[in-house]
Amino acid sequence: MGEAFADMLPYTLGLIVSPFPVVAVIALLVSANGRAKALLFALTWLVMSWVVLIALIALLGALGGGGHAKPAWVAWVALVIGVLLLAAAAVGIRRAVRRTDGAAPEPPRWIAAMDTMTPPKIVAVAALLIVANPVNLASLAGGALAATREPLPAGRQAVVAAVFVVIGSIGVLTPYATALGGGGQRRLAWMRGWLIRHNGALTLLLILVFALLFLAKGLRGLLG
Repeated sequence: MGEAFADMLPYTLGLIVSPFPVVAVIALLVSANGRAKALLFALTWLVMSWVVLIALIALLGALGGGGHAKPAWVAWVALVIGVLLLAAAAVGIRRAVRRTDGAAPEPPRWIAAMDTMTPPKIVAVAALLIVANPVNLASLAGGALAATREPLPAGRQAVVAAVFVVIGSIGVLTPYATALGGGGQRRLAWMRGWLIRHNGALTLLLILVFALLFLAKGLRGLLG
């Protein structure tokens, strides 16, 4: 169990540093009844991340990808994911180079609309950010591949997945904790602006890191 979790830990970085979920929580916190809305978003994020991670672990186990002796296809899957992430990083770098120097990045429209969203829409946005964001999905996929290193029973898999998700949700929970601790709107606004400004660089860095992690895992599986 310890070895599996140690392998999973680097992949929590994708969830921790993912900018837009944090920006969404901040946008909710500065709206009317903000703490309740932000809590709903954070809980949905936690539960959805855990469900997706458990589903991926179960799928790998059902396909025979669990245990110490992994079939070759597991390494090939990791290798393919690494290549795809590397290609995505190349596309992102090309777009960043073409972008006009000094142009301030515009936040997505759904961020601006967060303060007027109803609870069902807030739940939907939180869930979509897990499955539609390549960084978050790659983070969970990497965690699932690492979790299958040891043939753990279902109960322990659920516990390991829960700890992984809680650690990965530090970024999403930090603005909420800041608000509860008396953090003013000025501090939250600064966090929001910084994350939007540096979203592209953070995302590219995470994609590159995960590409290298998946490539290393795939090559280690094929050559080892």
